[in-house]
Amino acid sequence: MTNALVHGGGAWVRLSLRSEEVGGRRYWRLAVLDPGRSASVPMPRMPALGEIRGRGLWLVNELTGGCWGTELTQVGERVVWALLPLDERSEEPAT
Repeated sequence: MTNALVHGGGAWVRLSLRSEEVGGRRYWRLAVLDPGRSASVPMPRMPALGEIRGRGLWLVNELTGGCWGTELTQVGERVVWALLPLDERSEEPAT
């Protein structure tokens, strides 16, 4: 979400979270939409030692096992999405 605020070119960001089934497994689908109209595709990178920024997409890539992507909407807004495995145990009520 920080990337969208810093690089998105606008004053707003929209966040969505929903459960989704892919290949028989359940996931949380997290999506961040911003008004940016950049043709460049965001890519994860390993920051240099001591660098305090630049870990966002690298962390997303690591946490999702590479199960994330980016696309443009019909009006050119950027969406970055990620699928996080939904732990079946998390659906059970706490005791």
